[in-house]
Amino acid sequence: MKKEMEKVVKVNDQEVTIVVRQPTNKVIKGSDAYKNKTWGKAIQDGMLTKKELGVLMRQRGIWDEKKDKEEEQISKRIAQLERDLYHGKGGKKPKLSEGRDIAVQIRRERLNLRDLIAERISLEENTADSLADNAKFDYLVAHCTFHKNGSPVWQSFEEYDNQSANEIAFAAGEMLGKMLYNLDTSFEKNLPENKFLLNFGLVNDDLSLVDPNDPDQLIDTEGNKIDENGYYLDEKGDRVDKNGFAIQEDGLYELADYDNDLVVKPKPTRKRKATTKKEPVEETTES
Repeated sequence: MKKEMEKVVKVNDQEVTIVVRQPTNKVIKGSDAYKNKTWGKAIQDGMLTKKELGVLMRQRGIWDEKKDKEEEQISKRIAQLERDLYHGKGGKKPKLSEGRDIAVQIRRERLNLRDLIAERISLEENTADSLADNAKFDYLVAHCTFHKNGSPVWQSFEEYDNQSANEIAFAAGEMLGKMLYNLDTSFEKNLPENKFLLNFGLVNDDLSLVDPNDPDQLIDTEGNKIDENGYYLDEKGDRVDKNGFAIQEDGLYELADYDNDLVVKPKPTRKRKATTKKEPVEETTES
């Protein structure tokens, strides 16, 4: 575990240097006491524990044995696909195109797994256990964050609690999380499928699939050219739909020049020709 981490944080156009230090035994004991206090109050307020929530979710069919089995099956499929990706299948020399397909399949399976357990995780966040864990972490952040000169950023936990949504608190929490739990900011890049794709230049730094013959060109999982917003592109680089029809910059098709046959047009009226009245000619008689 690192003993301390330092970071410059911008607050109201001013740079502030903060240092997060490894918690001392005294601070750890204080955080454990605050955690237990928070847990006890949450129970008194009627909040469920994770164990109680698990029973309730099964009773209501939110999470049952079927979903447990589905989670297990997806995890097994991911493990098998990872083996196929790195060792090949059937003892034959694997083709890179096949490896890319397997890596993309692993991505899909991993998304399915995340979606499956997302509801359970969101519910567990509202249990007494999770509330107590969060309280302990907040206590540690409040008592392990210092200015460059060594003075504490917050004079008390209450002061931190009132400022826990600002830039300094967020940055301090991020650093302490890395220090205590070895949180890796490049977690996605270190997944087996993404390490494989990066190794062969099949994705960019954002882990988006790219054309192996043109690393600057994004593609979808089927090899179709796309732009940064996910729109298909034709050979000229213009936006099109999957069937090749042109799409404008706003994502809509170009509007055809419609003939409006719904509005009744007034019939044209004939203009009458103006007639001039002839003056009677006076007859004159010669005398």
